[in-house]
Amino acid sequence: MIWAIGIGVVLFLLLSVATLKHQRWLDKQSPLGVWVAEVKGTKVTLQFEGGPHEGTYKQLLESPDGAQREFGHWSALRTKLQMLIMASERKDHPRFGRDSHYTIRYVRPDAIVIDGPDLPSVTFEQAPEEATLEFEEQSLA
Repeated sequence: MIWAIGIGVVLFLLLSVATLKHQRWLDKQSPLGVWVAEVKGTKVTLQFEGGPHEGTYKQLLESPDGAQREFGHWSALRTKLQMLIMASERKDHPRFGRDSHYTIRYVRPDAIVIDGPDLPSVTFEQAPEEATLEFEEQSLA
């Protein structure tokens, strides 16, 4: 009976250490950079700029119907990502000016999964280093 308690304590300690290490690893993760995905025939490019846990973002949606740009603020902590649209070419955007909550998972060094409004479990691949989105926030109406 005593050995069962000892094994339980050791397993608990191992699980606690693993959880702590994973949380520390998550604290170091950041979505900074340029990411691309395909969602229902639309190419989505997201560029996160700023510090490791918050800054501005640019998004470009490219479909056969044309392109739409978006600009906003982001912040991330562990698996939580918040995005606030500050400018968009989409008229009457339902999330304009609203803080939208997403889940972000760092699945590989070159891939993230974002799940939330408008992005249902979308896997983004890291774009080549030379890829950037260049548009002025002031040009968005």
